[in-house]
Amino acid sequence: MTALKFEDQKLPDLDDYAALAEQFIPGRRAIFAIVEAAFLELLSQRSARILVVGAGGGEEILRLGQHNPHWLFVGVDTYAPMVELARKRLAETPVGARSQVYVKPIDGLDEKDFDAATCILTAHFVPDDGAKLAFFEAIRARLKPGAPLAIVDGVGVAGEDQTELLRRIWKRHAVRNGVAEEVAESNAENFKKVAVVSEQRQEDLLTSAGFERLTPIFRGLAIKGWLAFA
Repeated sequence: MTALKFEDQKLPDLDDYAALAEQFIPGRRAIFAIVEAAFLELLSQRSARILVVGAGGGEEILRLGQHNPHWLFVGVDTYAPMVELARKRLAETPVGARSQVYVKPIDGLDEKDFDAATCILTAHFVPDDGAKLAFFEAIRARLKPGAPLAIVDGVGVAGEDQTELLRRIWKRHAVRNGVAEEVAESNAENFKKVAVVSEQRQEDLLTSAGFERLTPIFRGLAIKGWLAFA
């Protein structure tokens, strides 16, 4: 199975990427706020090491690290230009001193025993041909037993009536937020090309990878978030 890679999309200028993502993604700020609140509840220790899978752009690290000075971050991403953007943004803030971001896949990361992990809008770029399961297994292998993964991902089955309706609403939502119609349509079409799977399939893959106690924490159109525990 092949799938659209992140870098194969028609991307905006990287300096505009964060702002455009805010226009596109329903509840984007709420996603980060909910993940932060979850980790504040679950990470009882004063300090914590957090793995960020798909860290390009640096958004998760910036949002989670801003008000939590005892959290340390290690991020990985396979797209070098986005990693450079993350490093640039982080270097301009105090969070940068507590962060490392690498250009590598998750299975290429030697560090382990993380207290928590995030995987936000990343897994749907990984094909469901064995690679997606291996991707989730690689994340779990780098977490301490019982550590939480906050995963937010596109879900659905391309072509199904409900999925297609949500895709059209996604486009209209973006246009109402100031995105040009043709740009919104191009982005909405990407949903047919990325490796999204149904909610049930996503949960089955996470369970097969060894995660337990899957707990829904977010839903915005065709985007769903869970906590899953290693």
